[in-house]
Amino acid sequence: MTIQQMRYFLAVIYAGSVSKAARQMYTTQSTVSVAIQNIESEFGFEIFKRSSSGIDLTERGASLAVEVKRILQQVDMLNAKYADHTEQRMEFSVATQHHMPGIDALCRLIREHMHIEERYSVNFSEMRTTEVLDAVSTGKYDVGILFLIPDSKNFLIHKLRLTGTVFNHIAYKPIHVYLRQGHPLAGGSVVYEEDLKNYPRVFYDRDIDTDTIFTDALQRYSSRAINVNDRAAAYMMLQELDAFILGSGYRTSSERQGGILAIPVADCGTWEVGYLLKSKVEDSLLTREFLALFQEELERD
Repeated sequence: MTIQQMRYFLAVIYAGSVSKAARQMYTTQSTVSVAIQNIESEFGFEIFKRSSSGIDLTERGASLAVEVKRILQQVDMLNAKYADHTEQRMEFSVATQHHMPGIDALCRLIREHMHIEERYSVNFSEMRTTEVLDAVSTGKYDVGILFLIPDSKNFLIHKLRLTGTVFNHIAYKPIHVYLRQGHPLAGGSVVYEEDLKNYPRVFYDRDIDTDTIFTDALQRYSSRAINVNDRAAAYMMLQELDAFILGSGYRTSSERQGGILAIPVADCGTWEVGYLLKSKVEDSLLTREFLALFQEELERD
């Protein structure tokens, strides 16, 4: 089925007749009729029931119409995005684990550079570790931001070699817990792993597909576990249940204003922080500018 045949098909549905659809599409009735016949011949079933009172979709025709409409919507979106060859839209994407820096740097990049562009598309997505690897290795995202426990680095390097992706070290930073302001453990400059045993621990996307080898830093088993998949739900748990989240220790400007604290865990070791790039692909100007702003963000904390 061609795109034009799809358009004739939907036109007949909306118009209620072949003749009216032909007039609306500025073509002949025979052209639309042949298009419908070709569709029916190709798929081997009738898409319209014809009678003296008009035409109606068959059950399978109605099902086909849903799929055709979805495809044409995608085609129209592509046309809207790429049809204007005189203007190019600037695009940039960052994939990161939860509770990693990067969003403030991306906001600065937009304010300082991309605000002069009339057309741009920016993506910032928090993902599981393996999803960050996939996002960069497949070229869907320009940069990936990761933190990991040092013991897992060899395993990470092995995975990256298989995907043509390179991990670039930036710094080692203490492992932190995120707590609400006013949490019973919020008063000290550090907390200890033993202190956390009586409080619920919030995990992100902890399921069979999660590579916990990269980020499982606490040795103590968490008997009270809450699994979430977004930051808003995690912060609700922090505020309502005195829960905690293990993370990089970096806070966005909004987290600082919202009373979310990040306190080092004294006996828990460090994270290695770095970024992923696709190997053998030249860094873009936007990538270099973002990484410079990102490292400033790291140094701020």
